[in-house]
Amino acid sequence: MRLRIIYRSYGGENMKDRPPYYGKTLALQSLLRAAEAVDADILFMNDGPIPEERLSLMRDAGEVVTLPSVGMRRSYVEGLRVPARRGWSDDDLVWFSEDDYLYVPEALVLLREAATQLSVDYFALYGGTEEYPVGPDGSTPWTPDDWAPGSSAVIDGQQWERIMSTTSTFGARPGALRHDLSIFLQGLLPHKKMYRDHDTCMVYQGYQPHEWRQLGLDLLGRTSGTPRERAREALLVPFKAALNVRSHRRPANRRTLLAAVPNLATHLEIEWLSPGRDWEHVARETAIWATSRANSR
Repeated sequence: MRLRIIYRSYGGENMKDRPPYYGKTLALQSLLRAAEAVDADILFMNDGPIPEERLSLMRDAGEVVTLPSVGMRRSYVEGLRVPARRGWSDDDLVWFSEDDYLYVPEALVLLREAATQLSVDYFALYGGTEEYPVGPDGSTPWTPDDWAPGSSAVIDGQQWERIMSTTSTFGARPGALRHDLSIFLQGLLPHKKMYRDHDTCMVYQGYQPHEWRQLGLDLLGRTSGTPRERAREALLVPFKAALNVRSHRRPANRRTLLAAVPNLATHLEIEWLSPGRDWEHVARETAIWATSRANSR
């Protein structure tokens, strides 16, 4: 099994509430630190120009592809299509990473070992679990009655547990991804800057992402919010209903998504930091590693 990494990056910033140690260079350095311990191929897919400091790190570590400022949606799709276009083996593992995640140094080693020993199609290093919920209030999305998380697995001391969904930073077998690509594309249909990651993950696992009763209330405008918000939810009902229908897959096509518990990476947004680890310490150690690495060259 070959571990391949597709790291999507954008040169700009947004207005999200970030921790004080946040930085895209630091995030990249944490990925490089984790990748140093494994034999992996790295493809950096940049949406437009990238600051030279980060670009230099990328050139030293792998292949760099620069897209002509196509936007987050198109760059995401371009990344998803890479494994099929390059003919990567169905049994390899592709790790898709956004540019605002912080990794512990052993993250990719433990991911590779889990992917080698477990016949699972999708993996997450970041995602809420019962023990470590992710989100500002610790709440979880609506859970369908037939949701069955199953038993957890422990590989090399790391626990892996089935979860309903993760973000656009995830691992996938190329064969499963090629078969499920249309689900990912369907999740993009009604939005310009939103992936509907939760819906996508639920559908490829064979579970309905939305409660039919709630969709009925949304369609009738009987939910909270401003008139504009209620109108928006009503317009999304046909799309959400189509995802519900799409979720009824044949048993052979129902995937499993396993997450590391506690998480081995975190989204660097204050409200969405993964619990269970001292991420400030991870950031500090990453910076020390990066300085030492630069001085040794």
